[in-house]
Amino acid sequence: MSGSPGRLGTLLFDSWELTPEGAAIHHGERTAVIADVHLGYEWARGAAGDCVPAHSLVETIGRLERVLSRAAIARLIVAGDLVESPRPCRRTAADLRRLRGWLEARGLSLLVLEGNHDRSLDAALPTTCRVAGWTVGHGHRALNGDRTISGHLHPVFRIAGTNAPCFLVGAGRIVLPAFSSNAAGCDVVTAPLPHDWRTAPLRCLASTGEELLDFGPLTDLRRRLRRPAL
Repeated sequence: MSGSPGRLGTLLFDSWELTPEGAAIHHGERTAVIADVHLGYEWARGAAGDCVPAHSLVETIGRLERVLSRAAIARLIVAGDLVESPRPCRRTAADLRRLRGWLEARGLSLLVLEGNHDRSLDAALPTTCRVAGWTVGHGHRALNGDRTISGHLHPVFRIAGTNAPCFLVGAGRIVLPAFSSNAAGCDVVTAPLPHDWRTAPLRCLASTGEELLDFGPLTDLRRRLRRPAL
């Protein structure tokens, strides 16, 4: 079940267009789904004593601009972990206001689903939503539904010193890469895989930043690279 070519640099999977930025776009619903933005990463690191330049808001908006250039969407869904710190942070809250204002100025509504990092946000965040028959959620808890879209584990294809965020796709399943460059990720070649990744026939669609490359079935990819068995 390979993704077919979409627009420049994208791949089509089922009813979704998957983009190198890490978004899944449903054109019929005028909706884009992303996950694991981790806004305020630098402020959380600063609270721990590290010195990290401010960057997460600028990078997030830059990626969103590229997503918006691909489709006329009206709604953005963040499938969990919009922010980095589960504790209230004044600077993260200010960045979030700026992000909301940027989206509103472009006529986009924002729906944030609960992730494991989002405890500092509104406690009434929904855990899932439905888009064209697909259940969207963060993935830190089991999702019910025949067709699901999730994030949480930040899949990445790591080879020859290069880290390529990747989608994992299969029948009724889309696992999103992190929308943040700060997410270390789960190396789909070398790391122990979650049980549901091992038992489902998933394909690895890796992003170069400019395009998505289909590396085929995940189990075959691990075998070809002579990594530890599943």
